[in-house]
Amino acid sequence: MTKIIINSQVSAEGQSEDLKALAKLMNNEPVKLNKHFDYAQRRIKEINEDPETREKIMLYETRMLEREQAAGKAGYEQGMRHGVEQGKVDSAKIILENQLNNGRTLEQATEFVKKLKLISDKDLEKLIKNINKIVKKYVLKQKD
Repeated sequence: MTKIIINSQVSAEGQSEDLKALAKLMNNEPVKLNKHFDYAQRRIKEINEDPETREKIMLYETRMLEREQAAGKAGYEQGMRHGVEQGKVDSAKIILENQLNNGRTLEQATEFVKKLKLISDKDLEKLIKNINKIVKKYVLKQKD
């Protein structure tokens, strides 16, 4: 599905006459341009005057809004879960680095973080691989 969004509240300067007329129509302003706009205005009036059709449209708009809100809420919750998980990984990384900076071996530091059960063993392995890459770069720079 393709959505086209038209902001009818801004200046239509430089736009075609059809687009200017459409913006006016969207703002409930009368438009006298061609038969298409005459037809649209007649249909809008008919719909607004027919309680049954108006109710169907309002119900449809309500359902659309509810779907958008549900999708937004689901996206927010998914983002929060991801953020919490990333925060745990970041915390584990800091703890691991602190352990190494305090003279622990990589094995000792890894075991310490593992016992905290902050992140999965799989995520801990990824973290160790990244730290190993950083250590190798650091060692190479020190040799230069």
